Amino acid sequence: MSNEYGQQQHPGQQSPMPGFAPPQSGYPQTPPGGQPAYPAHQQYPGGPGGYGTGYGGQPTAKPGSVTGAAVLGFIQAGITLITTGILFSALFGTASAQDASAAASWALALAQLAGLVLLIFGAVQLMSGTSRTLYVVGAILELVICAYYLINILGTDTGGMFTEQFESIKNALAVFPVIFAIMPLIGLILALGSAAGNYVSATRGR
Repeated sequence: MSNEYGQQQHPGQQSPMPGFAPPQSGYPQTPPGGQPAYPAHQQYPGGPGGYGTGYGGQPTAKPGSVTGAAVLGFIQAGITLITTGILFSALFGTASAQDASAAASWALALAQLAGLVLLIFGAVQLMSGTSRTLYVVGAILELVICAYYLINILGTDTGGMFTEQFESIKNALAVFPVIFAIMPLIGLILALGSAAGNYVSATRGR
């Protein structure tokens, strides 16, 4: 039946007051399944961890640990590039690779070259959230190289004359590998942290 205002009236429904329309709810009605049909934009992508695609498709927030690790990786790669260039320059035109010490020096130079390449590409991947594997491998390789230098310096025989002076020089030189190991160690800790792991996982959509 209809009232005098031309509105359709359902059985059992009271007629509204003249000139008054009932307010329309801003929430979606519950369909016959019991589950409210919320719009897609009200979902929470990325889970409760705070990472993942934000509202409206916004990019994932990059943790400070990821940026810090990448910056340390770039700096370490630059330092390694300088020392690797010096090492290659000393190797070219010197003893042949058949000499045991020369072969070890060539292997060390190639390892340093591989380390700086891994750090550069690994830092780029870490910043973009693609992966942190290359960065972790590069940082570990840098730590192994620093440990190799430290062992060789401390194992150098300073016998003969001026033993005390050579020991002082050896101890001073042993400080450099320790200093060079600080940045890759900190970068490795940051890259292996939970914040970096959540960032990479969320960016890759896992």
